[in-house]
Amino acid sequence: MQKDTANYQKVWSLLQEYIQANKEADRQLKEQMKETDRLLKEQVRETDRKMKETDRLLKEQVRETDRLLKEQARETDRKMKETDRLLKEQARETDRKIKENDRFLKEQARKAEQRMEETDKQLDKTLKGIEKLEKTVGGIGNSNGFYAEELFFNSFSKNMTIGELTFDSIDRNMHRISKGLEDEFDIVLTNSSVLLIIEVKYNYHQNDVETVLKKIDNFRQLYPKYKDYKIFGGIAGLTMTKETIEKASEFGFFVFLQEGNDIKVLNDCVKEYGLK
Repeated sequence: MQKDTANYQKVWSLLQEYIQANKEADRQLKEQMKETDRLLKEQVRETDRKMKETDRLLKEQVRETDRLLKEQARETDRKMKETDRLLKEQARETDRKIKENDRFLKEQARKAEQRMEETDKQLDKTLKGIEKLEKTVGGIGNSNGFYAEELFFNSFSKNMTIGELTFDSIDRNMHRISKGLEDEFDIVLTNSSVLLIIEVKYNYHQNDVETVLKKIDNFRQLYPKYKDYKIFGGIAGLTMTKETIEKASEFGFFVFLQEGNDIKVLNDCVKEYGLK
């Protein structure tokens, strides 16, 4: 019995301690909740204050931005009006210059047309004078050329041996047209295997020397029956410069000069122009 009473008292004592501990914990919890509530209210008030401050700053920024935009819009409008004014002034000035240039060009065109008419009249007179001169000079030139060809042709006809080459026949002014190609060759000497083409001029100029190459090429095309022949080129003139002789020698052409009733060979170191 005593043992049960002791146990009861022990349990009761523990129960009282538990109740007391719960009361203390409840009291501390209420204090913590009050503190938390206070802190939350302070945070709410601070947050509200900051939000109001932020709202105030935003409104100020909006007002300032609006003011700046309106100011920029006014400035832009002013600049656009100024630009429009300048463009209109430039357009008027450009139009004035175009009209002025048009007037100037028309005046220049009128003067140029007048000058062209005067030039045409003068040119017509000049051409008529040139035609008369050409008839006179051409007649002299043709006569000289004919005389030179006649002289050399007669000389070669009498003696068809040139250096170590002896020819059997001679032709003058050989003219042929074949397949759209046309050419004429002043003097052509031939034997059974060798052919010599000689271009003749009264006064042989160095600029005419190279044409002999074209003559040789054209002869080969116009007269294919001579395809197996050795072909040589030559120039002949009653007068010719030292430069003409040197240039002909460089190409390996015979150079002939009339000396009295004979033909003088100035170059016999010749080059054969065979088939290409």
